[in-house]
Amino acid sequence: MSVKVRFYSDNVEFDFENSVEFPIAPQIGDEVNLISFFKYKTSERLEYYNNMDDLDLYNDAVVSQRTWCNDLDKEEVYLLVKLKYRPNR
Repeated sequence: MSVKVRFYSDNVEFDFENSVEFPIAPQIGDEVNLISFFKYKTSERLEYYNNMDDLDLYNDAVVSQRTWCNDLDKEEVYLLVKLKYRPNR
């Protein structure tokens, strides 16, 4: 059974209205690379990659907080995950 996950960060603004499916729930300290969730050679993937480059951040982020949430409008339970990105230096 997969887990629905939504993300937020102090470094990057996410426009994900929908959840991303994970095979297992990411734990605090796990590394996540969201670029793999964008289809290859799409404008969304290129935009994400360029935004990370403009912000001078690595694509990999570390899970720093997580909270289970219930979206009553969509009738779904999801894991809200805070990501911490490292500067690309």
